[in-house]
Amino acid sequence: MKGPISQEGVFSTPTGPAAAATSVPRSTASEIPHPSWIEIDLQRFRDNLAVIRRQIGQSRLCCVVKANAYGHGLVPMAQAASVAGVDYFGVAHLSEAVCLRRAGIVKPILVLGAIHEDQIDDLIRFDLEFTVSSAYKAQLVAEAAQRHAVRCRVHLEIDTGMRRTGVRVESALALIDDLLKWSCFDLRGIYSHFAMSETPNDPTTLRQIEQFLALKEKVGPTAQSIIWHLANSGGIAYYPDSHLDMVRVGLLCYGLSLPHSMSALKLVLSLKSKISYFKVVAANEGISYGHTYRTRAQTRVVTVPVGYGDGYRRDFSNKMSVLIRGQRHRIAGSVCMDQFMVDIGDKEAYVGDEVVLIGRQGNEEIQLSEMVDLIKTDPREILCHFNDRIPRIYTAHG
Repeated sequence: MKGPISQEGVFSTPTGPAAAATSVPRSTASEIPHPSWIEIDLQRFRDNLAVIRRQIGQSRLCCVVKANAYGHGLVPMAQAASVAGVDYFGVAHLSEAVCLRRAGIVKPILVLGAIHEDQIDDLIRFDLEFTVSSAYKAQLVAEAAQRHAVRCRVHLEIDTGMRRTGVRVESALALIDDLLKWSCFDLRGIYSHFAMSETPNDPTTLRQIEQFLALKEKVGPTAQSIIWHLANSGGIAYYPDSHLDMVRVGLLCYGLSLPHSMSALKLVLSLKSKISYFKVVAANEGISYGHTYRTRAQTRVVTVPVGYGDGYRRDFSNKMSVLIRGQRHRIAGSVCMDQFMVDIGDKEAYVGDEVVLIGRQGNEEIQLSEMVDLIKTDPREILCHFNDRIPRIYTAHG
């Protein structure tokens, strides 16, 4: 092997241009209580929202920040989106909406998930707009509204093909009529959700649009005072007829673009860590649990303090690569709960060197799409796995 090899656990401090280029800046590292971190570029996020604005024309923009803003951080992303001028926020649960209100978010917040009876009082108290999806739920809300002597701002969900929640299209007109007639309701919106919109010219999606527009036509002139919304990210990208009065964007605003669409979008998130340990390992030695990886020759192995306890999937064992000093190196052995190992061969690396798990380093880049393709999943699932043990750092690099 070329060059000196440090003894196990003994290190020298890197010097020269290479060290300056790859080490984590001291001012940044000193602010991080954990040796790994997620960088969120808020300027890219705002730029993405501007791209989406141009795509949707006069439609309102509802920024979906559920599931901790797809792993990016609920409150910071909502604050950034507020400054960028979004019209609405979409969340899945009451608890997310309450968190935003307590953080000072004053824009309309729509709770998209199905509500439960014991949540209605707080939905009212925190000035939220929320979903009614059946006559039974409407009755529960009406009783709470009468107790509090308020009008509840609600959105009616229509099931046009998702078969998850929402009133059936054939039953919708009667419920719409009741919601408009009862004085305790302020019917702000009517919406549905696409099942297959991330594929252009999909027959199911086209049928959903047709059903939703037909319902709007049947409602008549009253429909003009209601916000009709159907498009998610797939709808924004591929189905302009679905933009209507408002779009609900999640995937796209975080830079997770769809194939052959909106190429100006940029990924907002990077995942980084620092080498925590270095050792020399002899030939034919097993690494990590189960010894699923064996060294071919004497080699250098570094440890990275990220694991499935942080949300970095065990599926990446022996498959996914990371960047160290601008070069790709594959994970060696099973991903542990708190760390994994990387065989760097005869390359040079030091404890404290930056490791990029998602993002760019030098001329190389680890793309989120590589993870998606490797384990045949959805990018949202990967991002939502990253939990709060990894701190988020917010920058504005652009």
